[in-house]
Amino acid sequence: MIRNHTDLHSDGYSGGRHPQDAALPDEPLDLRAALQIVEDAERSVHRQLSGNAAMVYLLWGLTWVVGYGALEGSRRGWLPLEPGAALVVLGVALAAATVSTVAMTIRGTRGLRGHTAFQGGMYGASWALGFLIMGILSGIIGRTVEDFWMRGMLINSIAVLIAGLLYITGGTTFNDRRQSFLGVWLLVVTIAALLSGPAYFLTVFLYLGSGGLLAGSLAEYLGTRKRKTAVSHA
Repeated sequence: MIRNHTDLHSDGYSGGRHPQDAALPDEPLDLRAALQIVEDAERSVHRQLSGNAAMVYLLWGLTWVVGYGALEGSRRGWLPLEPGAALVVLGVALAAATVSTVAMTIRGTRGLRGHTAFQGGMYGASWALGFLIMGILSGIIGRTVEDFWMRGMLINSIAVLIAGLLYITGGTTFNDRRQSFLGVWLLVVTIAALLSGPAYFLTVFLYLGSGGLLAGSLAEYLGTRKRKTAVSHA
């Protein structure tokens, strides 16, 4: 009995498909799913480069609370500290946070190669060069501006400006909207601090700056937990 032509391949293979065709997908490429895979990979790289982003934001939020809180408390008389001593507290807190962040970043980037390593290396170099310039500018401002609080406003505003721009750059590089939004918020805080003047810039950095970083930490923590829950139920 002669079989139907749909059951017999022209090459003699039954089932209508050549064995080589079995490796080809039955469904057309889902561009939306492909884009989602790329975005997930970018976020994964970012998390690997930045370590635990929620922990980093929390660390810097607490650093701002301690450092700017010491300066604000010194100025308003809440704390028995001279401005010079409060400035030392801020410097020690910033140094501790910087060392901790670098350690977490090195741990997260260990073993990376290729384009990912290039991205991470250039991003890290941008932070290092930006704050090297910041240090040079701080020395110039310190020699030319006599008023203690005016110096503080200028130096801290430039530092937060650099951090905000780098957060936006990091967010766009690694497709991390939360990081970009945090960078935008820090730029808004810088504008508010400069407009507030030497008398209130510390208040702005203490409440709005620290609040933004702590809120960023919470948002990153909740977002990460949501992603993990979605993956575990997939």
